[in-house]
Amino acid sequence: MTKKDLPKYVYNDRGYLRFIRRSRGQSVMMKEEPGTPEFWEHYNRLLKGREPVLAKRNFETLILSYYESEAFKKLKPRTKSDYRKYIGHVRAIWGTKDPAKIEPHHVYELHRANAEHWRQANYLVQVMVVLMNHARLIGFLKKEHGNPAKGIPLFKQESDGWQPWPDDVRAEFEAVATPRARLVYELCLGTGQRIGDVLKIRWGHIKDGAYDFTQGKTDKPLWIPLTDRLKAHLATVEKKGLTVITDKQGRPVRYRTVAEEMRKVKGDMEHPDAATYVTHGLRKNATIELYLAGCDDEMVKAVTGHSGVEMLKKYGGQIRQRELATRAQDARNRFEQNRKET
Repeated sequence: MTKKDLPKYVYNDRGYLRFIRRSRGQSVMMKEEPGTPEFWEHYNRLLKGREPVLAKRNFETLILSYYESEAFKKLKPRTKSDYRKYIGHVRAIWGTKDPAKIEPHHVYELHRANAEHWRQANYLVQVMVVLMNHARLIGFLKKEHGNPAKGIPLFKQESDGWQPWPDDVRAEFEAVATPRARLVYELCLGTGQRIGDVLKIRWGHIKDGAYDFTQGKTDKPLWIPLTDRLKAHLATVEKKGLTVITDKQGRPVRYRTVAEEMRKVKGDMEHPDAATYVTHGLRKNATIELYLAGCDDEMVKAVTGHSGVEMLKKYGGQIRQRELATRAQDARNRFEQNRKET
């Protein structure tokens, strides 16, 4: 049922009907079937303000309060979507439970129950930390209770993260990719940015041979000179719209559309493992190439926008260690040579 079919102040709220009248502080769930006499009777009582606001101390109320908070509203759209996904899981299992009765062992058990998918399990704990912080802000938890989700040991990443594309996979992809898939590939590789930021690149962001933008995930402003390879490829691309990556009509393209196109290209490739390499792995390729070119950590971060060395270790891996060790030993050799000459 759409909003058009509902009376004033009644909204669909993630599978529920809810009467919301902010001027009176009303937010009441309506369980009656829309259009029935019981529904209209309840609705008329709410219009007259005869029903008090439900203020049960449970996760259902906590979650709805968090969704109305400035902290949630300030999140990036992608982060909001992720939060809603995991908060929905918490809501489904603990919706009627009092947050004050949650103890660390409950969160620990929740974490362990999702161990098969370690990344999702860790995200659940992180979302619980956020929810329980909000619970303290609205008085659902007392200060002495602390945050029961803090300190839960997270699962360690089982690998060094997304794998960089090997040379043979890259060579075949470059040979068979559709023009748009190839453009996405070149932009991810050339700028070292996440696919979400690459899809937002406008021709107006590229001036004097550099890409000037603000990262979506970090809000970090970056100015990145384009590589000669990327400049050459962009010179072959027709400018159909405001963004560099477009559909046939010159309109911006959604992430899902591009992801499906990239998967299809890799799925049709002869390389047996092509489909296992994801687009985000090209960000790792860019990081490795920067280290191989002799860049130090600060230079790499200036291009990729990584916030710390720990993340660079995941992306640069052994290449980073080898390059740093080689430069260190070269410096040591020069020192020894200078000492012998003096």
